[in-house]
Amino acid sequence: MQNTGTFKGLKLRASRSNYHKHRLAFLNYQRTRKKTNRKEKKLRKQLLKYVLRLIQCFDELIKRQSCKLKAKNRKLIATIEKVYEQQHELTYGTQSVTDRIVSLHKPCLRPIVRGKETKRVEFGAKLHKLQVDGISFIEHLSYDNFNEGTRLKSSVAFHHKHFGKLSQLGADRIYARNKNRSYCNKLSIANSFVAKGNEGKLATQKQAMRSVLSTVRATVLEGSFGNEKNHYLLNKLKARNQNTELVWIFFGMMTANASIITTRMQQLSKRRCA
Repeated sequence: MQNTGTFKGLKLRASRSNYHKHRLAFLNYQRTRKKTNRKEKKLRKQLLKYVLRLIQCFDELIKRQSCKLKAKNRKLIATIEKVYEQQHELTYGTQSVTDRIVSLHKPCLRPIVRGKETKRVEFGAKLHKLQVDGISFIEHLSYDNFNEGTRLKSSVAFHHKHFGKLSQLGADRIYARNKNRSYCNKLSIANSFVAKGNEGKLATQKQAMRSVLSTVRATVLEGSFGNEKNHYLLNKLKARNQNTELVWIFFGMMTANASIITTRMQQLSKRRCA
């Protein structure tokens, strides 16, 4: 198939798209039961040639006609060229690339490996949340994957800045590294980390404190994730750009906090009236 109408009017050489031929080759590959690496690499090379040809035709069209694209379209074209470079590197060069783009309209998204049974890979913003008396705060947010265990010191600093001294802390096992243990002992912060070796004096009291902190973390903090996803539209974000998505997350969590504070104020008012 060859579209000559538009190119003839612009006095440009028409590009042979052969759309049906390329689509048939892709469908034949999808129908094969054994998708070998050789067949997949061959198809990738063909697709890369098609994309490069279309990019070159588009650049030639822009230069000939001296067109000015909107900022949104320029950003989209730049993203397409970046995706081509990354896929070319994966096909002919290294086995991995940094900041791999998985969405043309959301180039900020990155594949995050979670290791869950149902969802091994997730896409979207990853945030580090801390709670103070049941109220949630965003300590760190990023579209790239990061290790939560390295955020304990910054979380304690966040608490010191906004709420004063921290005396008790409940955290997951991923935070129970030696550096975090030493840091908590230095600041005399009671935590839920399982002790290493002999606990010394007051072992029973320390075990009881760890049990209480672990229970509160497992019920209140972990429960807040499900509550925000199920009742405050944070399960599947339908925002179309990065800024809207960040605002969506912020207002979802703040609305959940407002609901908790309102419920507490109503309960306090009833007690006073009684």
